[in-house]
Amino acid sequence: MMTRVCWLLVETVSRLLDQSERDVVRGDLAECGVRPGRALREVAGLVIRRQVALWADWRPWLAIASIVIPIGVLLSHASRWWGIITGVDVANYWVLWDFSYLAYPGYRNDVIRTAVWLGAAWCALAGWSWTSGFVVGRLSRRTLWLTVSLFALVVFAGTLGTGTVVHRAPNPPLQYHLILVVFPRLARTFLVILPMALGALRGSQRPVLPLGATVFGVLLLAGASVLVSQGLENSIVFGRGLAPPDPGPDGFVVSADDPRPWWPLSFVMMWPAAYVLAVAGRRGWRGKSAHA
Repeated sequence: MMTRVCWLLVETVSRLLDQSERDVVRGDLAECGVRPGRALREVAGLVIRRQVALWADWRPWLAIASIVIPIGVLLSHASRWWGIITGVDVANYWVLWDFSYLAYPGYRNDVIRTAVWLGAAWCALAGWSWTSGFVVGRLSRRTLWLTVSLFALVVFAGTLGTGTVVHRAPNPPLQYHLILVVFPRLARTFLVILPMALGALRGSQRPVLPLGATVFGVLLLAGASVLVSQGLENSIVFGRGLAPPDPGPDGFVVSADDPRPWWPLSFVMMWPAAYVLAVAGRRGWRGKSAHA
């Protein structure tokens, strides 16, 4: 059993090597008849040396400094905040929903406004995550597995030690658990981690992005970012206490006249999309030049 486990570990660790080098290493191990314990040490040592050499390049460090840490923390707070908002809205409509209420213009407008805002928030989360993953894949193609793992760790751990205005009750019922725990984790998993991983995989393959579809996607993401920009700012203000919320002239917090000192955060989230658009535009221009 231990022998089979060791050889399985050797097989798994060797997958971190390039295909050509992996084949050579496997052939050498089979030819020399190395014991499984020593084979595991040899392969692990080779993988560590190769990974250290890869991190001597500046591109993976740029990906970590410009995307993984800053955007990962912002995505962590935004996904928690919007996950809680989604849970609250679902709980309210679950209790109060009645199709006959749609006959009232006020109720109907409230449903439409909530659906549009939540749709924009989900679109923004998925779009920011995919474009960020794409840039990470382009910058750290050979260290992708470690960079993506670090990105996911930052997203899930970025809100540790912080709280929101919604506090857990002493003996919370199931509804509070769904709102405060389940919905934020669902948002992080399906609207952040999954799109980020897909974007990183696509970026590492250095594909030719269709210019028309890319322009449409970036414009859609920009529109969604404008709609939810204040919600992104609130997720940081109320999530980390970076600045006391100023109620503004009307005396109410989270209203239209509140000062917005954190408005540049939306530009931070959109710069990977600008990079994706630049990549698609450069490839499209090269294709036209080649045909000309």
